[in-house]
Amino acid sequence: MKKIILLVSTALLLSANVLFASPYETTANTKISSTFNESFAGATEVKWYTDDNKTFTAKFTMSNTKVTAFFKEDGTLMATSRYLQADQLPLKVAGKLNKKYADSSIYCVVEYTVGENVVYFVTLESTDTWTVIKTDADGYMKVQSRLKKA
Repeated sequence: MKKIILLVSTALLLSANVLFASPYETTANTKISSTFNESFAGATEVKWYTDDNKTFTAKFTMSNTKVTAFFKEDGTLMATSRYLQADQLPLKVAGKLNKKYADSSIYCVVEYTVGENVVYFVTLESTDTWTVIKTDADGYMKVQSRLKKA
C-alpha cells in the first residue's frame, strides 16, 4: 500500500510539475539520451521539455501510443505515463471494472509506472456521471473522483 501511495504521489507531483510550470522545449544531455535510447528503442516524435534543467520530460510515441517519461538530470528514469486502450488493461482489472461498473463504459485509461509499481487511472462514463477509478494490476480499486454531467 505504501508503494502505491508513493507511486500515485510521484505521478501526481510530476504531472502537476508539467501542468503548472512553464516548461520549454529543449534537448536532453548525453546521460539522459543514453538512458532514453536504451529504455525506449523505436520511439518516434520525441520532444524534450524542462522548466528547471534538473528534471526533463520526454513526450513521444511508441507503438502508436502516446508516452511521457520523466528523467533526472543524471539520466535516471523516474516515472512514465502512457495512454492505454481499454483492452490493454490487465484481465483482473478489466473483469472487476466490468462487474462493478456494468452500467459504465471506459472512456480513458492512463498507466503510471514508477520503478516496478504500476497504477491505472480509469475514467468511466455513464449516462449521468464521469468516474475516475485508481487501480493497481491486482484490481484493488478506489474511486478518485466522481462528477455529474451537466
